Amino acid sequence: MDWEDRIANYATETGFPKCLFVGPEGRVVGTWIMGNDYRVKSTYYGGYPAGYLKRVKALFPDKKRVLHLFSGMVDTSVFPGDTVDINRELKPTYVDDAQTLTRVPLEEYDLVLADPPYSIEDANHYQTTMIKRNVVMRALQRLPTGAHVVWLDQVLPMYRKDAFEQEATIGMWKSTNHRFRGITIFRRRDAQMSRIVASAARKRERVVAMSDVSVHHGSTPFG
Repeated sequence: MDWEDRIANYATETGFPKCLFVGPEGRVVGTWIMGNDYRVKSTYYGGYPAGYLKRVKALFPDKKRVLHLFSGMVDTSVFPGDTVDINRELKPTYVDDAQTLTRVPLEEYDLVLADPPYSIEDANHYQTTMIKRNVVMRALQRLPTGAHVVWLDQVLPMYRKDAFEQEATIGMWKSTNHRFRGITIFRRRDAQMSRIVASAARKRERVVAMSDVSVHHGSTPFG
């Protein structure tokens, strides 16, 4: 599916007005206003706001193997999938550290939903240490080509552009006095494209370095 198809399916499945658009650079942009329904069905701290999973599912009707990362008590009846959490008491499919995911066969999944703790204060609620977002994104490089990562956060995680392409950015509001969050959707690049992008980046770095050297050697204290 291309993004025009995904957006059309989103409107059909949810009944919400069209609020996502493909920009001139091909990246999807938009805003979700979740309204004043404050319920979190699981009652778990930091759980997804009402309607969030339904919206994401409507964007990805083609995905068959879904993984909920930092799953907490996610409602898999709304969006079925396997779960990963570091807290064994929550009975996830995989008890694992999101920064390594050594127990998770990532190559089997085509969609990952990630909702990490946004701050040290949030991490304290879960009685865990704060995660390093770039390390999580590095672990997710084991996903197969074409897999998507839907990252809900207050921060854009650092990621390798030769490994992931940023396909969509969606702002998400709940209501007054609630934190604004951003949804970033990444797609795992294929290995060949990753090598091409990495090679181009290294070439640019060499050109810049050579330019800096030329400028340095071509200058004198007196001009």
